[in-house]
Amino acid sequence: MSDTFTANGAARASGRAIAAIIAGDDSGLRELAELLAPYMPAQEPLEPDRWLTTKEAAEYAGTSANSLHKAMAAREIHFEQDVPGGRAWFKRADVDAWRRGERPGSRVRRAA
Repeated sequence: MSDTFTANGAARASGRAIAAIIAGDDSGLRELAELLAPYMPAQEPLEPDRWLTTKEAAEYAGTSANSLHKAMAAREIHFEQDVPGGRAWFKRADVDAWRRGERPGSRVRRAA
């Protein structure tokens, strides 16, 4: 019986929260967020956008290093090198942009 009461109570509370949101009351939004919080996955802390090697960038993108090299040659992905023909370095944000089909807006830069 208590489980039914809890479910009905939550339904009434979420109904009130939705009505408050529609009325423009921010407290309804907070109440709804509190009701949904137990059902949301825990957020993992984000790592800072560090430099990735070609192998790490390929693994992160779910592709092969060869595919990444082809994208580099076609200038489809932003990367930096210490010296011409040297090791390539990628930022995670650049790999994400490449996966979304975005092309870099500038030429390849050399790492300082």
